[in-house]
Amino acid sequence: MAHAVETRINTPSAELRDLLDKAERQLPTLDSASLGGYLQRLDRIDALFAQIEVDHAERNSDADQALRSELVRWHDLQRQLQRRSRRLVRLAAASGGFAALRSQYASGEGMWWRLDELVAAQRRTQLKRLLQTLAVVIVLGVVGVFAYQTWFAPDPETIALVSSLNAIERHVDAQEWTLALDEAENALSSLGESAELLTWAAVIAERLGDETMAARYRERAMTFFGDRRLQFYILLGTDRFRAGDLAGADEAAEAALTLDPDEPQVYFLLGNIAEARGDVNAALDAFDRAATLAEADNPQLAVVSKMRYGFLLQQLQAIPNPAGASTAPEDDASNATPPATP
Repeated sequence: MAHAVETRINTPSAELRDLLDKAERQLPTLDSASLGGYLQRLDRIDALFAQIEVDHAERNSDADQALRSELVRWHDLQRQLQRRSRRLVRLAAASGGFAALRSQYASGEGMWWRLDELVAAQRRTQLKRLLQTLAVVIVLGVVGVFAYQTWFAPDPETIALVSSLNAIERHVDAQEWTLALDEAENALSSLGESAELLTWAAVIAERLGDETMAARYRERAMTFFGDRRLQFYILLGTDRFRAGDLAGADEAAEAALTLDPDEPQVYFLLGNIAEARGDVNAALDAFDRAATLAEADNPQLAVVSKMRYGFLLQQLQAIPNPAGASTAPEDDASNATPPATP
């Protein structure tokens, strides 16, 4: 009887169930030290499923039928890993991140070894949606005010302009520079020149490497702003940022600061640039400054800046603190400000 029990326990199916039990129980209490071993255990579970499937195929039996409940548990465990991916990425940071874990251990092909890539993709999607929403709000706000002051209702030309700008931005998001330029030039030809279209044409020409064309479009765009050059540089920097030109966006923001060092929209742009570069502390400083400056005259920007500040601060504080380093930016006691929320 003892021999029979031992044989039963050592079967692949028994080992699979035992490992699933341990993986399910350990997941909520994982720490940095045990993460690598846990991921290797998931590799073993995956290998056991493959082994059992081969064994059943040789016996002409259905492995899915025999392990139906285990497959359900396995799929559910993987969904839990994805839902907890941000926490697991923070745990991995103490060991140098998932890239270091993949190098340290003989990692398999399971998605659990690449949760950092999943989290990065989720953050890019969130940032893209936020920027798209903000861009639409800005464009619709500008167009809406103009339409209200002129006719009280948008005319067909205004609607066509918004439609063209949306089409340009879709091509820009997909990095389809030639199509984006064609859309901008067609809109300029059919709708006439506007600051938004000319600025986009300049930025797209920059991405295509045609500086002569870009300079020509920038000069024409600037004429629409007249003595409001500050707004031109803000729009130029925002469009460059959306097009992925962080250096160009930073250059435009610095030009805007020389005109008005207290413009909150510029600091909001600088916060976006710093966040995209991975400089969380600089992004926090910029969003905080934007919120403070926008509080009185631009409450919507102040709220958005504070939200961005809070989101980044949570991320920074959640990262393990190596060697006792500070997890939050130092506050200037003489110039303390509430968290910025554009």
